[in-house]
Amino acid sequence: MRRFFLTAITVCTAVAGVIGTAAGRQPDKARPSDPFNGLVVDASGRGVKVRVEVVGSDRYTIADSKGRFGLTGIGGDDSLRISYRRRACTVPVASRRSLHVVWNHDDLARNIVREDAAIADMGELYVKRRDRVTPSAGISGDRLRATGKTDLVDALMLCVPGLSYENGELCLRGSSSYNSKSGVLILCDGGEINSVDSINIEDVESVEVVHGANSYGFRGTNGVIMVKTKTGRSR
Repeated sequence: MRRFFLTAITVCTAVAGVIGTAAGRQPDKARPSDPFNGLVVDASGRGVKVRVEVVGSDRYTIADSKGRFGLTGIGGDDSLRISYRRRACTVPVASRRSLHVVWNHDDLARNIVREDAAIADMGELYVKRRDRVTPSAGISGDRLRATGKTDLVDALMLCVPGLSYENGELCLRGSSSYNSKSGVLILCDGGEINSVDSINIEDVESVEVVHGANSYGFRGTNGVIMVKTKTGRSR
């Protein structure tokens, strides 16, 4: 009888330990192969072909015509930057395993964001193509100034392979133009500008050059130069 009680106490203690461990366990971190599915639609249910970037990395994906997208290995602490036609919002993953976004074209602050178990359960079958890596070149302002050039255009052409200045426009070799213009799209602190001539090289914090950024529309197909300035950061 004594042996029976000792066995029962041992079993109960083990079960309690398992329950306690499960209750205090933190959510498992995503493995590199874990699929993360998302859907972005407008108020009418029509898919929005957004670009989805993993904040703090060079990974991204582009939704299909139905607004579906897929990534892998997204952790609970990650955030996704979702952009469409030069407008963007950042959505914390917050341990979700999927994302369903109702995109408000007029006011992104009114986007509806929730988890969708149905698309999470579809796993790798949800979309055909997942993560991509942005073919971009990030250049610090210090590197540009180290060229000894006082003109930003001259410094960029020294630092960016395939960049040229033609007919008053900056052009990237290998970019295909689908419109009358062959120059790259230039953004300074998030706003479009015609040229970098007005930017003081001493004020440049960083420059990112992206080849064929289709998420910016037809102009983005020629490439995009994104300039971040020190004064823009302090605003």
